[in-house]
Amino acid sequence: MHFVELTEPPALRLLGTVEVVVDGSARPVAGARRTALLAALALHVGEVVSVHRLMDVVWNGEAPATALNTLQRHVSFLRREYRLGERIVARAGGYVMELGGATTDVRVAERLIGRARRAADPYVAADLLRTALTLWRGPALADLADLPSFDAQARHLDELRWTARRLLTEARLAVGEHLVALPELAVLAARFPLDEDLHRQLMLALYRSGRQAEALAVYHDLRIRLRGELGVDPTPRVGDLHLAILRHDPTLLVLGRPPVAGGRAIESASRRRRRRRLERRS
Repeated sequence: MHFVELTEPPALRLLGTVEVVVDGSARPVAGARRTALLAALALHVGEVVSVHRLMDVVWNGEAPATALNTLQRHVSFLRREYRLGERIVARAGGYVMELGGATTDVRVAERLIGRARRAADPYVAADLLRTALTLWRGPALADLADLPSFDAQARHLDELRWTARRLLTEARLAVGEHLVALPELAVLAARFPLDEDLHRQLMLALYRSGRQAEALAVYHDLRIRLRGELGVDPTPRVGDLHLAILRHDPTLLVLGRPPVAGGRAIESASRRRRRRRLERRS
């Protein structure tokens, strides 16, 4: 198992509880309102967040008459206690988080996942995705779960995590790690019972693990759910896999044709060399 070295360690961490990295050590933010204030700015690095928006977020739409003065005191505290004096910058009508060469764990995760999507080599994609997933320390914005103002951001970051997990299982299937991928695929398929692509991956992993009957059962159960809840049949891609499993299509094997992701075959140069050596021996 390999990971990618981070060239830009995050200065602000949101993928879990909200923390500030000071001298290499992560420090939680003291006080719920200060935490909300910092998170509101860190989620919009480089963008001015208005004072009115900040007060609405920090006091959950019920800002008292003294909110503006209190907000300014919270900003001063964050600047002083967490060495954010040059990063939380006052602008006309609000504040902006200016990180310069630093970044947040959210941005690091987004970049790693984006690079994985573009990677031609599934081994590289897997390394990038594993690294991205290590950035999550639990539910995103965990200490702000009681503030509805952060619900949408928390859901978005949760979906980003699920996306990374889904892409990682696809990359693992492409490099022949179907046994490793199986437990994760079972969790994902249960979490998203109508997601055809996840069930396609699960069917393929089961078949490659010598569990044809279970792979067929996954298709059968998915078809029943889709018909019952959406009134549709599985897509041709899933249906074609079902037929290929029924006839023991040899192209489904790992060392045959690589699986298709996004309409393209994924196969690294090292994998091609390995396949060709095996073909010459046979």
